[in-house]
Amino acid sequence: MELRQLECFAAVARHRHFTRASVEVQIAQPALSRQIRRLEAELEVELFRRTTRRVELTEAGELLLGRANRILAEAAAARQEVSELTGLLRGRIDLGSLPLVSLGVPAMLEEFRRDHEGVGFHLHEQAIDVILAKLRRDELDLAFALADSSDVPATMTTRLLYEEELVVVMAPDHPLARRASIRMEQLHADPLIGFRPGSALRTAVDEQLARADPAPRYAFETFELETIRSLASHGLGVALLPSGYLHPAGPRVASARLRPSVKLPVSLVWRTGRRHTPAARGFLEFARARFGATDDARRAARRAST
Repeated sequence: MELRQLECFAAVARHRHFTRASVEVQIAQPALSRQIRRLEAELEVELFRRTTRRVELTEAGELLLGRANRILAEAAAARQEVSELTGLLRGRIDLGSLPLVSLGVPAMLEEFRRDHEGVGFHLHEQAIDVILAKLRRDELDLAFALADSSDVPATMTTRLLYEEELVVVMAPDHPLARRASIRMEQLHADPLIGFRPGSALRTAVDEQLARADPAPRYAFETFELETIRSLASHGLGVALLPSGYLHPAGPRVASARLRPSVKLPVSLVWRTGRRHTPAARGFLEFARARFGATDDARRAARRAST
């Protein structure tokens, strides 16, 4: 079993497509297919089910994928640790991201790359259940998430960066638009606009809905932040969003604090025991220092808000 075979296998598993995988690993598609066939022959199992329309992992393929990702991560770490002797960080970081203005991901990456030009980033903006699955399979190095240790499996490590307040977002001419704060029960007559199930934000909002009597009901669901804001701007309903989701530019909306106040944790998450590459480890330390994140950050944040 060779590293090149595992690289080809992992690429096909990610893309579920031989041609797209061949572009990633930079070999011709027939050569990639030969690498997969040789790996299957060596293991004496079929790793993919191939049809004219799709490529799917077999049970054996699923079992191999986790180990393959770990082996490739170890190999990448070894290569980068050797190159680190020159004092330079190189490679690519696969990072789960969030569209929070307060998080400031673009500015953060710009600052980090000023000192580490050899590091590239592949950003993944997806629902928390997808992000956690990718972390578990070692397809991501680490991720920003609206979560803390109680929200993720025990196999994950979290470091709280800060907390983000949940606000009510509505059209500027909504009857409650001039209120400084709004109780959930006051929204019961309004259609609710929300993220689809599977996101950390949807879970947090649903927890608040469960406590409200009467509670508003969902009328629109989407994974697109701009769609949520646009629907609210046109008076089609109200939304509950972290205040950092309200970008300066976009359709005009009004916002008010939710009463009682609800704060969501913004954390860095990674698989416990993962051997980070020097680049990923460097970015993890950089991000924690930028936000002053410590294991006691949650208690400090709560003390500051009281």
